[in-house]
Amino acid sequence: MKRLPQLQELSRDHHRGLVLARKARRAASSTDGATIDRTWAEVADVFEIELSPHFLIEEEFIGTALVARGEEKLVQRLSEEHEELRGLIDPEHPRNRENLNRFGDLLEQHIRFEERELFEVAQGQLSEDELAAVATACHKGSPRDVE
Repeated sequence: MKRLPQLQELSRDHHRGLVLARKARRAASSTDGATIDRTWAEVADVFEIELSPHFLIEEEFIGTALVARGEEKLVQRLSEEHEELRGLIDPEHPRNRENLNRFGDLLEQHIRFEERELFEVAQGQLSEDELAAVATACHKGSPRDVE
């Protein structure tokens, strides 16, 4: 799928997310508790450093703009899946094999949804200014850094 330049950084994040999802699912099929624990630690680190800021950019810039254009259903799915992923990574949530597998499965499905549906709609509906704001937020690393 051809991606507009303003959304390419998010798509590159998605590639890294798919690698993480595959790693999580592989580790979840292991019987070695240490492998599962190490993978959970890596998932938590990547989530904090990469996925959490990525989610905020999508929610605050793409989601907000699409809701204004009547795309509530797409944005609702975006939000619900982000919340489930956040819940799975929460330190209070059991970090076991089953939840690691669920995290990997959901992350992959979510990325596929964004690339195939959400971003396609965003490319067709967001203005140049809105797309520029997405690119700026990606460059700065967090929507909170954008002035």
